[in-house]
Amino acid sequence: MSKPLIDIPKEKLQQVRRDMFQKVQREKRIKKRIVSVTFISMLCLSLIFSIRVSPTIASQIAKIPGFQAIVSAIAIDKGIKDIVDHEYYEEINVSQSKNDLSLTLQGVIADNSGIVLFYDANASFDISKLNLERVQLFQGDDEIECGCTYTKNESDQTYISSSVEYNFLEPIAYTSKDFKAVFHFHDEEKGNIEITLPFSLKNDIAKEKTFTANRTIDINGQKFTITQIRRSPLKVALDIEVAEENTMQILALDDVAVMTESGERRDSINGISISGNIRDGKYTIYLQSNYFDDPASLTVMIGAVQAVPKGEDFVEVDFGTKEILTKPNYFNGDIFTAQQSVSVKINKENQGKYLMFSDAIKENGTMLEFTGISISRDEQYVVETSRFEEYNGKAKIYLNYYANPIAKNIEVKIPLQ
Repeated sequence: MSKPLIDIPKEKLQQVRRDMFQKVQREKRIKKRIVSVTFISMLCLSLIFSIRVSPTIASQIAKIPGFQAIVSAIAIDKGIKDIVDHEYYEEINVSQSKNDLSLTLQGVIADNSGIVLFYDANASFDISKLNLERVQLFQGDDEIECGCTYTKNESDQTYISSSVEYNFLEPIAYTSKDFKAVFHFHDEEKGNIEITLPFSLKNDIAKEKTFTANRTIDINGQKFTITQIRRSPLKVALDIEVAEENTMQILALDDVAVMTESGERRDSINGISISGNIRDGKYTIYLQSNYFDDPASLTVMIGAVQAVPKGEDFVEVDFGTKEILTKPNYFNGDIFTAQQSVSVKINKENQGKYLMFSDAIKENGTMLEFTGISISRDEQYVVETSRFEEYNGKAKIYLNYYANPIAKNIEVKIPLQ
C-alpha cells in the first residue's frame, strides 16, 4: 500500500456528510419497501378484527381517519405500534387544496428525536406521476434543520396514504408547539404544486429517558464503548465512542438490536439508522423504540463488527485518466472508474451492505462532492456505483463499509435501574 496522498480534513467533512446523508436518504426512499394497497387493506382488517387479542390498539386504530399510513408503519416498526397502543399518536386532521390536489395531515408523532407526519393526498386527476420532491418543516417562522425521508405506498391513481419522517440533527425545544409543513410536489402536466399545512401540537412531549452505560467492548485490542442508551417514543439511541488508539478502522456494527429480560427484541428502524460518522470516533445507532416498557436491563446484541487496517481503508483514483491507482490488498472484488464515478463489483455472497464509498478528498485537500448512488444485480454479482461532482484530477475515496468481521454475535447486558 502506497503512502496516502492526502491528509483527511476531518473538520471540513462534517457538513458535507450531513448534506450527503440527506441526499442518500432521498435516493433511498425510492428503493424503500413498497407496501401494496391489497396488503394494507388486509392488515387494516386484521388489526380491526384483532380486538379479541388487543382491544386497546384495535380501538385506537379504528378512531384514526385515513389510517392506512399508520397501519403500514405499525407493520414494520414495533415502536409505532406501542405509540398507538399508549395513545401517544396525535390526531390533526387539517386539509388544504391546490390545483385539484387535496392534502390532509391526518396525524403526528413528535418527540425530541423527530416528528413523523401521516398524510393523505386525493386528486381529481391521475397522480401516478405525482412526485413529492421535498417537505420543509417550520416551527413558528424558523425552518428546522433535519434529515427527511418519505414513504410512498402503492395506491390507485387518485389517492396516496403516506408519511414523512423528520429526524432532528439536534434535539429541538418545544417552546412553541405551532408548526407548518410545506409540501413541494411536481406533476408532469400540472407542474409544481406547493401546499402548506399548519398544525399545532396539544399533547405533552414525552421526555427522553437517558441511561449511562459506559460498557467497553475489546476485540483483540480494538475497542469501542457504548456510552449511553437514550429512549424516546420514536427511537432507542445507542451512543458509541470508538477508541482513537485502535490499529484498525472500525467501519460498521452490523445487525444491532436490544432485548429485554422478557425476550422482547427491537431491531434497527427503516430509513435513518445512524447519525454521525464512525470514523470521527462518535456516532449513534437508532433502533425501534421500547419507550413505554421499563425493563431493569437491556441486552445489546451486535451481529458483527466490520473493520479493516488503518491506512488501508481507501482507494486512490485518477478521474482524468479513469484509473484506479491503488486499492487495499485485502479487497475481494473489482473496482473500476468511469466518468465521475467509482464502481465496485462484488460477489453476492460477500455483498454486505450498500454505500461502500462516498467520502472523497481531492489532491488539493478539498472535498469531492458525492452526488448519488446506483445499484445493479445479476444472478451472481452486485455492482454499486458511487457518483461524484465533475472533476478530472486525483482523489482518495474512503470505505464506508466492507465485509471483514473481526467479531460476531456480541452480547452486552446493561442495567437501566
